[in-house]
Amino acid sequence: MLFGASLCFGAEVYPIKTVRVVAPFAPAGISDIVARVISQQLSEQLGKTFIVDNRTGAGGIVGNGIVAKSAPDGHTLLMVNPAFTILPGISKALPYDTVKDFTPITQIMRVPSVLVVSPALNVNTLKEFVALAQANPGKFNYGSGGPGSALHLYSELFKIAAKVDIVHIPYKGGGENFAALIGGQIQMLIISVPTALQFVNSGRMRALAVTTDGKRAPSMPDVPSMNEAGVSGMTIYVWFGFVGPAGIPKNVVNKLHAEVVKALAASSVKNQFAGQDAELVGSSPAEFSALIHNELQRWAEVIKSAGITAR
Repeated sequence: MLFGASLCFGAEVYPIKTVRVVAPFAPAGISDIVARVISQQLSEQLGKTFIVDNRTGAGGIVGNGIVAKSAPDGHTLLMVNPAFTILPGISKALPYDTVKDFTPITQIMRVPSVLVVSPALNVNTLKEFVALAQANPGKFNYGSGGPGSALHLYSELFKIAAKVDIVHIPYKGGGENFAALIGGQIQMLIISVPTALQFVNSGRMRALAVTTDGKRAPSMPDVPSMNEAGVSGMTIYVWFGFVGPAGIPKNVVNKLHAEVVKALAASSVKNQFAGQDAELVGSSPAEFSALIHNELQRWAEVIKSAGITAR
């Protein structure tokens, strides 16, 4: 009787208390903003508070570990992005298993990136840039947020796909990367479309190709996709999603997924991301699980090919 009541309780009443959404990133970043927008909408829909708890440290490992060890009742969630699937390839001893210790719930949204170069290079197309880089191996530089960062791996994937030799210069953050490109210390960056837009529109950076799966970015309709521009295998999105600890009951997972889908359809949420080239997704738990597995394999292969040493 108690077991039957528990099943009914999980299916009908969830959530019964405040839901903690752990964001393993600093406040005010895009991942934190996504977590807060969705959490606010879920609070309104479900009548219980969804509170964002920023737990930074070790590139996301601290926050991830907290959720992995939490009770699997749906009241502790984790906001994840590509770093979640990169970390296993660059960290020797994670305090959790990325596959076994988490329950995928849904991919919330995704944003394409764009390859930009310094206008001083005098190239107007990706084909011209690739030809120039191939003719000058090791003479051009690209920037990233540091070894093992998403920008590092995106650029290494491009080097593999385009068969070019461009030198990695790590920086502490986006501001330093932008200054380095504008100042001529580096010649290439792969950054999110919304981040690049102001620099491209002002002429300080030149956009050569977006990393979409074929379609063009709404804010850059004149910029071809990587496939259109002649470099395949470069479909890259900065994605965001919810996972929880392993073992969350299926009915709770399904309810969370359904409520996130409902939240993504709300005008208040759509308005928050309007003009950002953000694609609201709301994928099923199975689809999100497949994405995570594919990303784990993809970045592990890039890390190995690029010779990035685990730390």
